[in-house]
Amino acid sequence: GLEQEVREKAYLLWEQEGRLEGRSDEYWHRAQDQHLRERAYVLWQQEGEPECRAEENLRQVREFESL
Repeated sequence: GLEQEVREKAYLLWEQEGRLEGRSDEYWHRAQDQHLRERAYVLWQQEGEPECRAEENLRQVREFESL
């Protein structure tokens, strides 16, 4: 699910940046943000790439994921 995908992204970020210790929260939040933006982008594409909808889709995805 969402948590596992975010965990894997956070781990990849951590590895890419040299395995810096003490920044797990930062990596988690960055990975979560990337994941949500990717989902919003897919939604935007599925809607036919309408102008001025990308930010609205991101807001909707964030609301949905927080439930």
